[in-house]
Amino acid sequence: MTAEARIIRRAERRTVPWANGAGTTAEIAADAASRWRFSVATLEAGSTFSPFPGVDRIFTVIGENPVSLDFGGAPTEIPRLSPTAFAGERGPDCVADGPTEAFNVMVHRSTTAASVDIFDIGEAHDADAGGRLAVLVLILGGRLATDLGPAGPGDCLLVERGSVCLYGPASVVVAEILDRT
Repeated sequence: MTAEARIIRRAERRTVPWANGAGTTAEIAADAASRWRFSVATLEAGSTFSPFPGVDRIFTVIGENPVSLDFGGAPTEIPRLSPTAFAGERGPDCVADGPTEAFNVMVHRSTTAASVDIFDIGEAHDADAGGRLAVLVLILGGRLATDLGPAGPGDCLLVERGSVCLYGPASVVVAEILDRT
């Protein structure tokens, strides 16, 4: 099977304002039908997230400072590298303990589902889209050698069909998008 995959360099991300104008996010990749999106938000102080009806989100702090999310009750601290899922209708207040970044996965819940995991890649690992709409590997630290060339911190590998072999060592976030239809 031929792989449909590419490396997306950190410098290739397009920075756009949040829907509510309260911050910015750097888009990594999105489905042409708007069923899913990967991005990295810059968080510098307090803000309120934009609500997204019908969308499920997975929020993962990847910068050095944790954040607190408040959905209308008591604030909940979200530590670094702790994927946190919530309904997009809920636009929480967010307070960062200092400048940081957060990896966001957003999926339209009627058509797609998502998962996010954090792990280290050593000798060899396959990023395999088999049965998934997309697999994204975001490099947090270290470097990867891939079938498509080298990739470093902040770079991503997006696989939408087939598989790509990865060789570390590197610490990564892996997000998978599944079809619900």
